[in-house]
Amino acid sequence: MAFSFFKRKNEQLLKNQIEFCITNLSFGSSDAYDVLSEREDVEIIETGCTSNCELCENQFFAIVNGEIIHAEDSKTLVKAVEEELQVNSVT
Repeated sequence: MAFSFFKRKNEQLLKNQIEFCITNLSFGSSDAYDVLSEREDVEIIETGCTSNCELCENQFFAIVNGEIIHAEDSKTLVKAVEEELQVNSVT
């Protein structure tokens, strides 16, 4: 039987990361933010700028586990993010 002298830290479950641009939130993607923040498998990150200004000016978007997801409205953005999470989830 092996014994370790090192204590294990409480293991945290991996969570999917969804990144929102603060400017895009002010344009209206905040409704999607509110819905997605209620999910237990998601960590929401708010960024000052994601350097996607042309996209930000024209559509709502979020970056899900590194992939840019965009839509015409918040409701469609939520659906697109949920579809991405089904296909490419870290959990």
